[in-house]
Amino acid sequence: MARIGNIITAAALTAGLAPAATAAPEHLAAIERECGRQLGMAAEGCRCMRDRAAKLNDGQQAFVAAVVLKDKQAQAMTRQKLSVQELTEAGTFLTTASSQCSQR
Repeated sequence: MARIGNIITAAALTAGLAPAATAAPEHLAAIERECGRQLGMAAEGCRCMRDRAAKLNDGQQAFVAAVVLKDKQAQAMTRQKLSVQELTEAGTFLTTASSQCSQR
């Protein structure tokens, strides 16, 4: 679980600055789906992850989805469009959410 959070945190720390990216419902769906695939969490825990991700802004959701999907091009594009604060929040999202949601 922490591995995905560490990947996101590392990506966030290397980020640039720019305006927010545009999200789409598929970003939340990808986060929920990859939760089950990569973390092996139950459906309820993954729904919890999706609900927590929904609290992120559109650009943060797009960035998190790109990281969990290992889409380097999308990571670079979204990383450039987020502020350092937004990237930091996105970078800590999975670490916090995965540990909180795994107990469901």
